[in-house]
Amino acid sequence: MKKALLVLTLAVFVATGAFAQIVLGITGVQYYEEVNGKLPTVKEAWADFKEGTGVFWGGYGEIVLGKLGLGLSFNQQTFKDEFERALDTWNYDVNFFLSYHLFGGRALLDPFLQAGVGMMAFDYKDKEAARAFYTLTDDPLFASSYFDFGLGLGINLGGIGIFGKGMWNVQSDEPLYSQEDGGTPIFSWPILPFKWVFGVKLIL
Repeated sequence: MKKALLVLTLAVFVATGAFAQIVLGITGVQYYEEVNGKLPTVKEAWADFKEGTGVFWGGYGEIVLGKLGLGLSFNQQTFKDEFERALDTWNYDVNFFLSYHLFGGRALLDPFLQAGVGMMAFDYKDKEAARAFYTLTDDPLFASSYFDFGLGLGINLGGIGIFGKGMWNVQSDEPLYSQEDGGTPIFSWPILPFKWVFGVKLIL
């Protein structure tokens, strides 16, 4: 039985290595709320992106098997303290997602669907340095979890691609809890209901 499980595990590992596509990318994310009942168009979001307005920079990794992808992304925006570098803060967004590429991950035209879960937080960027000024735990100052879903379109030329996607965010009503301070709730961080994402990627 153990030998059969070992053989099966090795077979899955070899198959994954042989057929999976490893994708690494750089992304810029912008978060929006409705204004007069409307969300910004992709043209308006692209104009903000080119100007650097509200962009969270970061990257992601994705494993694509056939048409299905599994990935992890991290994006952040840093706020410099005018007087003390140790008190620089940042917003960061960690997202674990599942994607479905309609024509496969390497197709020239790559429309895809995506859904995921994530956490968005606000904290001091260097907690150790900030502890010289404040008593802090390892928990973020503010944080909220969310579910997101949306669709996008990519263009791939060999091993290089570009893409854009629009995602709806649904903030969880359940608070996150401290891992140190007796399990007390962490102050929630408001998550805007929509985001545009633009990126470039390398398909290995």
